[in-house]
Amino acid sequence: MSMEFEFYPLTELPSHRAFLQALVPGLASLEQVSGVWLTGSLARGDADRWSSLDLLLFWDQIERKERAPVDTSREILNSVRETLGEEKVFVGQDGESDRGGFLRGIANAGQSEVDVPGDSGPAAVIFELSWALSSSGGGIENHKGAIRPLYIAEHVDGASNWALAGHQEVFGPPDAGIVESQLGRFWLLMARLPAAITREEQLAAHMLLTELHALLIDLVVSLNGGSLPQARSRINQYLGPAQLDAFERSLGLRQSGQRRWADGGARWIGQAVALVVLYRWYAPQLAEQYSLLYPQMAEDTVLALLSAELENWPDRISTG
Repeated sequence: MSMEFEFYPLTELPSHRAFLQALVPGLASLEQVSGVWLTGSLARGDADRWSSLDLLLFWDQIERKERAPVDTSREILNSVRETLGEEKVFVGQDGESDRGGFLRGIANAGQSEVDVPGDSGPAAVIFELSWALSSSGGGIENHKGAIRPLYIAEHVDGASNWALAGHQEVFGPPDAGIVESQLGRFWLLMARLPAAITREEQLAAHMLLTELHALLIDLVVSLNGGSLPQARSRINQYLGPAQLDAFERSLGLRQSGQRRWADGGARWIGQAVALVVLYRWYAPQLAEQYSLLYPQMAEDTVLALLSAELENWPDRISTG
C-alpha cells in the first residue's frame, strides 16, 4: 500500500493542516480504506480559520471467509480516537446506512510545522468524516461538490482514480421537482401563521418564520442555478449582493427605514409580509426558468386566510 499523502499548502490554516497530518495516515493504514478525499470549503479553496474540515473515505467492503464482518463505523471511530488521542476528540453525531456513513465531532487543535508566526489558529477544529461503501454501487462518483485527493491506495484502478483529475462543480444543478414542491410548501407553511399569532405562541411563530426564511433562501439558490448547499454557515456565497441585502432587510439585520412594530404579533406579521414580497419577486422567475406551474391558487387562498384572520395584515402587498 502506498503511504504518500498529498497535503496541499495550508499555511494560513495551521490547525487544519495539523489535524490532517495527524489523522489521514491513521485512516490510510486501515486495510479497507482505498482513498481519502478532502471536500467542502477546503477543497473549494474558500475556507477560513472557522471552516469545518470535511473528509470523505472510500471503504472497500472486501468479504473474506477467514475474517468476521467489519463494523465500519466502529473501525473508523477507533482510528480517529487512536490517531488524534481519545482525550482530544469528541464525536457527537454519527450515522450509517447501506451506502456509507458519517461521523461529526470536534477536536482540540494542534500545532503543525507550518504554523504562522503569531497565529496559532482556532482552539478547536470542527470536522465531518464521511465514507462511501464500495458495495453500494455508487461510491465517490456520486459525491456532489469539490473534492481534493489526499491519499489514493496503489491498488485503486483507473476508473476509481478519476478524482485525481481535479474538481467537480461546487454544487449540483437544482432538481425541478423539489423546486416545484418548495414553491407550494411556502404557502402551506405561511398558512400556519395565524394560529401561532392568535394563540400568542411566540416561539412557534419564530420557528415558523425561520423555516420560511430558509425555504425561500433555498429557492433563490435554485434560481441562481444551484442545489441546496450543505454548508449553511457559508450561505452568503450562494446569493448575489442584491439578494443578500433583501434577505438581511427582511430579517431586520439592516436598517430599512420601516418603523418597529410595538407588539410581538405585529412583529411576526411584518416579517411575514417581507417574505411574501420576496417570494412574489423570485417565485415567478423560478416558475418561468424551470417551466413550472406557479401555485396561484395556493397563494390566493393563503393570502385571503391571512387577511381574514390577522387584524394587522395589509389589504394590499406591493412587490415593486
